[in-house]
Amino acid sequence: MNVHLSNSRTKALLETARRYLPGGSFNSNFLNEEHDVVVAKGSGSKVVDVDGREFIDCMLGSGPMLLGHAHPEVVEAIKQAVECPSNYYALNERGIQLAEKLVYGIPCADQVKFGLSGSDATFFAMRLARASTGRAKVLKFEGGFIGVNDYALMSVTPKRHASYPTPLPDSAGIPKQLEREVLVAPFNDLQTTLQIIEDNKDDLAAVIVEAQHRCIEPAPGFLEGLRKVTSALGIVLIFDEVVTGFRLAYGGAQERFGVTPDLATYGKVIGGGMPLSAVAGKKEIMDLANPRKSDRSEYTYISSTMSGHVVAAAAGLAALTILQRPKTYEHLYALGRRFQVGANDIFKRNGIPAQVIGSGPVALVAMTDKPVTDYWSFISGDRNMHRRLFDEMLSRGVLTNGKMYFSTAHTDKDIDRVLEILETSVRSVLKVKAPAGH
Repeated sequence: MNVHLSNSRTKALLETARRYLPGGSFNSNFLNEEHDVVVAKGSGSKVVDVDGREFIDCMLGSGPMLLGHAHPEVVEAIKQAVECPSNYYALNERGIQLAEKLVYGIPCADQVKFGLSGSDATFFAMRLARASTGRAKVLKFEGGFIGVNDYALMSVTPKRHASYPTPLPDSAGIPKQLEREVLVAPFNDLQTTLQIIEDNKDDLAAVIVEAQHRCIEPAPGFLEGLRKVTSALGIVLIFDEVVTGFRLAYGGAQERFGVTPDLATYGKVIGGGMPLSAVAGKKEIMDLANPRKSDRSEYTYISSTMSGHVVAAAAGLAALTILQRPKTYEHLYALGRRFQVGANDIFKRNGIPAQVIGSGPVALVAMTDKPVTDYWSFISGDRNMHRRLFDEMLSRGVLTNGKMYFSTAHTDKDIDRVLEILETSVRSVLKVKAPAGH
């Protein structure tokens, strides 16, 4: 692809974006300035930019578009809802139906409360855990991304080792006193985690974990160990299923790994591409957020002006209904395996110490050939090469920021093309020629 953008519509819009948006970005994501993209539209597994360049989309809006772009049934559901796109701040039929569907699909759920973003959901879940236990502290895992609220933004991308359970804030502007309320443990190190929990059991309200930790699989017995100790000590176990929910299986990580938490948080897939999130869990905990009982001292305030918005609920209902169809997850896992096997072969043949981690329709490339079990083993490789590799892929027509999401709309042909571009990009980064006859 490698299109020069000097006189393009893209160049003009990027200049405007960088004038009026910090860093020319809507969020924390940014792409290489030389190859940055302004998307005009999407269909299925592809997006097209404002200059007509087509990309295989492996970013998928950072995960929400599990059905691909503009799925006709989701579009139709949104069209019907948009006939009256009002916000009522009262119950609507689609929002009620979506709540019922979520409870049906989520193993730990008796009830749900809606929000707008995954960060809302994790924030609400931690608040519920504090109210339920009367304790203040929360334990999370190093390298785990559980949202952008002040409690969540601790030790997501630490630049140095800190003594566990000391957190390292990932952002300026977080009150210093919150550091005393968050404990950090190493993922997949059950012994260290159990010791931290034991040392803080009288103050610990919750353990919150991505069961598949940024694509790192849990070690055998790790999640089960968390479930056992939290149950024994009356600590709330929270699964952050914003990424894994309805992606690793219809029942998410809970179904995939066979461990049921007390609360779970959702976003991305459940809105069908629209802003929507939820916290789900046991009735005795969720009932703390019952506004009809707001006179209780343990009443937990969870609310949003847009909660259960009719358009988002309509999109979510359509998406979750489609995902229930036979062979859906077999297809998603086959795509993930095809990419993983192909990419690992490319790295091996080109002598790069790298591997694909993850399972199902989400993957990460780790620039190491050593086992990846936690944050530090994941980042142990050449991070500069990692960035250059995905910049090269972007320039050749794969939209990605390094994390590879696949959708039901992706095909074997798409994955093969992504692998072809990956190999070309690897050789470009290494400055090597293709083997004779290949």
